[in-house]
Amino acid sequence: MQVIGMYGYVDKYDFVIAVAKTLNIMDRSALVIDATADKKYKYIIPAIENKDKYITQYAEVDFAIGFDSYQEVEEYMQEKNIDINLYSYVIIDIENAQMYEKFNSLATNKAYMFIDTNLVSVNKNEELVRKMRELNPESELEFSKVLYRAYMSRAATTYLEDKISNYAVKWTDEVYDISNDEQDTMINIDSQFSGLIDIKRHTKTYLYYMSEFVSKLLGDESSKEIQKQIKRRKN
Repeated sequence: MQVIGMYGYVDKYDFVIAVAKTLNIMDRSALVIDATADKKYKYIIPAIENKDKYITQYAEVDFAIGFDSYQEVEEYMQEKNIDINLYSYVIIDIENAQMYEKFNSLATNKAYMFIDTNLVSVNKNEELVRKMRELNPESELEFSKVLYRAYMSRAATTYLEDKISNYAVKWTDEVYDISNDEQDTMINIDSQFSGLIDIKRHTKTYLYYMSEFVSKLLGDESSKEIQKQIKRRKN
């Protein structure tokens, strides 16, 4: 089981869902844990039962929704006789410092920092990284950078790096630029209302970065092969 941390104060649920679906297309099982402060996935992922906390399947991906800590997720799975270690990937979406503190017991194998250029996002991300350093004073903090639907100006880049450099953060060589193309936006909206995640309808740029992203997670599949499998998939 690989645990993937998707960090950052941006609405990245569309991308997280698309990553999990692409892993499914590549025959890997995935569990997405919603650790957003206002439980965003509850309003996107349809649920059969009207419960506050549950695990449900959507587009052949499992989602843990409504939980306030990783311990709660574990306890729920034990009650349902589900072995979390059987998942190929566990993806956790965390936006802010408070939610990171609640889910800190789940150690990640790979961490991504999603960055927007607005000042609120940058300062919220600094709070998040500060909490990470506070709770893990001796651990290495290393992120791959995801520029999410944003243009990084020189001023914004410098401001961000100056803020986060105070906490001994390391950046990997992986950098992803997830665009805010109108076509991609419309496809994401269609997916939310139709319940169908059709990744192959996205723009070439989106498919390229999605495939590169998942290729790095898998380690043994090329980006071209992943794109090929996405285009072959009927749903």
